[in-house]
Amino acid sequence: MNYPIIYHPRLSPTWKDFGILIPLSGQRSKKVFTSLKKLGHKLEESDLKNLPKLSKEDLKLAHDTEFIERLFSQGLFKEFTDCFELIDENGNYNRYDPQSAKKELTEFMDEILCHLAGTSYAIDLALQNEFCYFLGGGMHHARKDKGAGFCILNDMILGIKKAQSEKKIETCWVIDVDAHKGDGTAHMTVNDPSILTLSLHMEKGWPLDHPDPDHPSKSPSTIDIELNSRNSQNYNLLLKEGLENLLKVQGSMPDLIIVNDGADPYEFDELPSTSLLKLSKEVLLERDQIIFNFAKERRIPQAWVMSGGYGQRSHEIYVQFLDWVLNL
Repeated sequence: MNYPIIYHPRLSPTWKDFGILIPLSGQRSKKVFTSLKKLGHKLEESDLKNLPKLSKEDLKLAHDTEFIERLFSQGLFKEFTDCFELIDENGNYNRYDPQSAKKELTEFMDEILCHLAGTSYAIDLALQNEFCYFLGGGMHHARKDKGAGFCILNDMILGIKKAQSEKKIETCWVIDVDAHKGDGTAHMTVNDPSILTLSLHMEKGWPLDHPDPDHPSKSPSTIDIELNSRNSQNYNLLLKEGLENLLKVQGSMPDLIIVNDGADPYEFDELPSTSLLKLSKEVLLERDQIIFNFAKERRIPQAWVMSGGYGQRSHEIYVQFLDWVLNL
């Protein structure tokens, strides 16, 4: 099938260019794109002119006004250093080397806005074509009032709210299969019946290890499936049950599904905090096929974003799924 794949180098910020030393490489998207072309798929870079132009008012559809104003003022540096944990408790730089940066941190905001627009564009194309995959996005830890977990703004909730404001959709599900809980997405939608959330994630570790039981990271998704050494071998069975249960909660089909397609449950992921999940390529291909077929069989438009995947082999998970989809 000739499903749309959104890719452009500008939509994949290279964090190292800003002195941020986290192993999520901007080359990941490029690796997926070039690998798919080598497999014979005729893909072209997306035309950035087609992306929606996002304003501050658009951002406020999803995030608090005060937070957005800080991002466009002198408060930007503190918001970024908090979100990316660039300064430790002793005031020293942490995973941050400004002397090695090729770009000013203030330029990062322009790239983030472009990145956000990619997810909104994916939603539009999914509504037109039933499926679209954006080689970017997935900022599921960002909350209404604050960035967190390397996610400064929540592209998925922003995209949904923008589509709702434009009367393109009324209801949406967010299916999150990143290794870490989609806590920001849950926090932003906990009182919003138009957006249901399913998060399949590790039961321990960040962000669930915060000592305060009322911390925003503890906000419940509509359905949370917590994985451990006892049940992770039933990963895809639990996913199927979760999707069916979400349908029971809704009572009807949503207008759209967004899939936060984390590669970090992969056994070769390099981020230490994903070590509780070590799933094979085969299991993760089946995972993505289950979600795709669930939506396709019910004719629900589906927009996919990349989410977490760290290290040199994370692109393999996206390549195998998209190769399968494009060969349908």
